[in-house]
Amino acid sequence: MTRKFVLAALLTGSAFIATPAFAATQDPAAEQPEATEPDASDSSADATIAGTGQVDDMQAKIELLQAQVEALQEALDGVKATQVKAVPTWKGGPEFADKDAGFTFKPKGFAQFDAGYVGYPDGDQRRGTVSGLNFQNLGFNTRARRIVFGAEGTLPGRFGYKVEFNFAQGTVDYEDVILTYDFEKAPLQVSVGNFYPYSSLETMTSSRLGSMLERASFTDAFNYNRRLGIGIQYSDKATDSYLIQAGIFSTPINDASFTRTGWQASLRALYTPTLGTTRLHIGANFQHRSNNQESLGQQYRARPLTQITDQRFIDTGTLASKGDDALGVEFAAVAKSLHVAAEAQKVWVRDAFTAAELAETNADPEDNDVATGTPLNGDPSFFGGYFEVGYYLTGETRGYKGGKWDRTKVLRPWNEGGWGAIQLNGRVDYVDLSDRVADSATFTAPNYVNGGKQLGFQASLIWNPVDWVRFMAQYGHVEVKGGPRAAGLVDLDKPLNKRKFGADTVAARAQIEF
Repeated sequence: MTRKFVLAALLTGSAFIATPAFAATQDPAAEQPEATEPDASDSSADATIAGTGQVDDMQAKIELLQAQVEALQEALDGVKATQVKAVPTWKGGPEFADKDAGFTFKPKGFAQFDAGYVGYPDGDQRRGTVSGLNFQNLGFNTRARRIVFGAEGTLPGRFGYKVEFNFAQGTVDYEDVILTYDFEKAPLQVSVGNFYPYSSLETMTSSRLGSMLERASFTDAFNYNRRLGIGIQYSDKATDSYLIQAGIFSTPINDASFTRTGWQASLRALYTPTLGTTRLHIGANFQHRSNNQESLGQQYRARPLTQITDQRFIDTGTLASKGDDALGVEFAAVAKSLHVAAEAQKVWVRDAFTAAELAETNADPEDNDVATGTPLNGDPSFFGGYFEVGYYLTGETRGYKGGKWDRTKVLRPWNEGGWGAIQLNGRVDYVDLSDRVADSATFTAPNYVNGGKQLGFQASLIWNPVDWVRFMAQYGHVEVKGGPRAAGLVDLDKPLNKRKFGADTVAARAQIEF
């Protein structure tokens, strides 16, 4: 408006200045002739009126142009807003978001391809089956360990979701299938669906981010699998310094039967402060599990550090029992490029059936209780744990968030001229599935569970050229003492629980995520 005012003033002023300037050139003493033309003041007035009209017209045009510019700016802002909603960001894969409405959607997935070699016990390369060990499934093998596709995102009202399906081995299986609700004014989150009960650091960490090809052996031996359930999580969302998780679960989602009477209750509590440059993880977890009423029994067993083979060197067989209880402790620390981790788990089998109780239970026609497996004269207990240390040669710090290992950010990616992230890890892994449950000199049921003991030594080299690609190489050696496999293999002159054998494993993995 200031420019319009100045322009109008100049035009009007120039009209008034013209008459005095002309009058100044006349001789003051000269006689003025009788007016025969229109008065000069009239002409000046006409010019002023005409000039004022031009100013008004120009002002109208300026206002019209301003209105058009403002309309174009509004249209441009609308286009920009539409583009923000329509154009995805990239987080390993495209993420579509309309944050004003509360919608996000991100397709995701990963694939793991394994190849490796599982050695024969102490080099014995016999063929066929000995003591339940199929030698034909040892040696060299390859496997698509996981091929997972899915999506995750948010919905209006602070709801979230994650859906994952595993297509490896020519079948379709379920990974995480979860609906969540995040409370706005409280540090609470509720999860419903198919996910891991809150059982250990190894279990809760994604298989994509572990320091070894497989989780610690006790997670395999003690049957920690995803289950249908509901869980609640109480956490410090600001500093991520504590976490409490509790849930109740049914049987796994891929249980196709209608006798889904088994259940599990889980509790996990963590203290995870940051002290200077060191991140700590200190916690404990507890599990109470009941077996299916129609199949009251449970089997405990573990592979030799890799799933290249389906053979287990330690195995209790199915034990007739109503359930079990497990208590675990967790510790980890991250200091710059160094990390350490250790866990221990103790499992107490609950209400094992004696031979008489098994027969009586199965003979009762008035209930649906069916006991399966080997009877015992007491309740056995088993133990497992590990200790590991790892170091990034390229300066990275292992990622950690929300009570589990998280993605590590590569400092100098391959595509930017760097070497990526290179990490070395070492682990000692132990599982004991043997226990005497009654006073007897024998080493067999019903007085002794000869599941065997497995001590493993592992070393891994991990290379992440970029954040979303990983190559792993791993060597492992197991020493097995006792167990059903040793019964017919070695040291036949020794008691069953004292017979020993060893085996080596070598494996590699190529992994890609999006």
